[in-house]
Amino acid sequence: MSLDLNQATPEDIRERAAIDRSVRYPVLFFFTSAAAWLFVATLLGFLSGLKLRVPTLWEDCPWLGYSRLFPVHMLALVYGWAMQAGLGVMIWLMARLTRNELKNPVTVIVAGHLWNAGVAVAVITVWAGLGRSMPWLDFPVWVAPLLFIGYLMVTLWLIPMFRARRAGEVYVSEMYLIGAALWFPWIFATANLLVGDEGAATMSTGINAWYMSNLIYFWFAPVALASAYYLVPKIAGRPIHSYPLAQVGFWALAVLAGWTGFQRYVGGPFPAWIPAVSGAASIFIIVAVVAAGANFWFTLRGRQKLWEYSPTLRFTLFGVLMFLAYAVLSGVSSFFSLSQVLQFSHFVVGLDTLAVYGFFSMAAFGAIYYIVPRITGCEWPSPTLIRGHFWFSTYGIGTVVLTMLVGGFAQAGQMNQWDQAFVRSVEVANGWIVGRIVAWLLIAAANLGFFYQLALMFIGRGRRSAGPTLIHAEPGSVGSAEEAVALAGAGGHH
Repeated sequence: MSLDLNQATPEDIRERAAIDRSVRYPVLFFFTSAAAWLFVATLLGFLSGLKLRVPTLWEDCPWLGYSRLFPVHMLALVYGWAMQAGLGVMIWLMARLTRNELKNPVTVIVAGHLWNAGVAVAVITVWAGLGRSMPWLDFPVWVAPLLFIGYLMVTLWLIPMFRARRAGEVYVSEMYLIGAALWFPWIFATANLLVGDEGAATMSTGINAWYMSNLIYFWFAPVALASAYYLVPKIAGRPIHSYPLAQVGFWALAVLAGWTGFQRYVGGPFPAWIPAVSGAASIFIIVAVVAAGANFWFTLRGRQKLWEYSPTLRFTLFGVLMFLAYAVLSGVSSFFSLSQVLQFSHFVVGLDTLAVYGFFSMAAFGAIYYIVPRITGCEWPSPTLIRGHFWFSTYGIGTVVLTMLVGGFAQAGQMNQWDQAFVRSVEVANGWIVGRIVAWLLIAAANLGFFYQLALMFIGRGRRSAGPTLIHAEPGSVGSAEEAVALAGAGGHH
């Protein structure tokens, strides 16, 4: 059915099957819950873009104002979709890496319900106008404990699984998973305790930016890279190119990420050294990203054509590429000459979207396409829908990021014209917002096929024939992406 299973012993196959059975329901719960929130986030993203482009639309309904639609869109995208998809990936990966069955699936599902309740309350309270006007922390401070406890109840079980692992060197994916599990409670509790409901406006703004940057580098990045370090060697059929290089990337991220965030407010009312140090950390963190990217490239050297057939490899590598783009753009925009121009423009929205959807979400899709067949016992029904999901997602994220980044430059340039009215910068940016609307329509189209296939897999209606679902290959015609490449190279039908 897959490369790793074909090369495994019968004992390995039985062990993995038992592990997959133990995590099946919790992982499927998080994946399907995440997919539902992604649908909500996609709809809200489209509506918020439409409202920004046509401000007079629904002007008598405060619930459909941009100041409410955009924050709940980001809350649903970050906490509803991205973090739940990441939690599902973390559970499965840790079980597989440590070769331990999950002993308490019911508790994890209960924790998942608590997390979903927290996300729902956060979205409703902000939508009702009770938000704090802080990106990714808009919800009232009393909502934070729901999310905090739900998260701890899920990740608490990863620590015993890690401690019970078999003797041997700790793989880099395990390091990233444990790091993510421990780092999020720290940054989440710190941000909510320091900001509160009535925190000092200046420092609260800085803490908010620090939290957003650290959520990207201390949670989204470790989970996505843990998945990539597990999946890329599996599909390539060879070990990771350089384990020391992988460790360099991990420790560079661990040391530098906590200093980032304040660079968003270069020239702001903070001691000058704080944004300067944050900016330097954002630039040096590119080393961690390049280390990971180089490792994956050399691991796949000579086998790059595998990505043409493997959905997992295609989504994962695109996500890693977007991570590199995010790190470079974040680092470059930390320079004072650029930051002072871009920090209050649409550029920031484009950068955040690039991190959450372009980087993490694409890597999460790659993991989901690999994991779900193994825990359900059936294959994805349609390679055509997977291919459509990839390309519509690519076009969508490319459109939203490009229009927001370029539109941000245009908007910022107009804002810096001191002899022009501020409303002129709004008018200049309006044309670029059309791209944002179109982008979320493309992303919605991308995810329709994904939702449909995931629902079929959830109810056990996936394809039962042998062979994985591969792009550009008939379902069940080959046993792996490597066989598909060999067949294509021999001039066979594919």
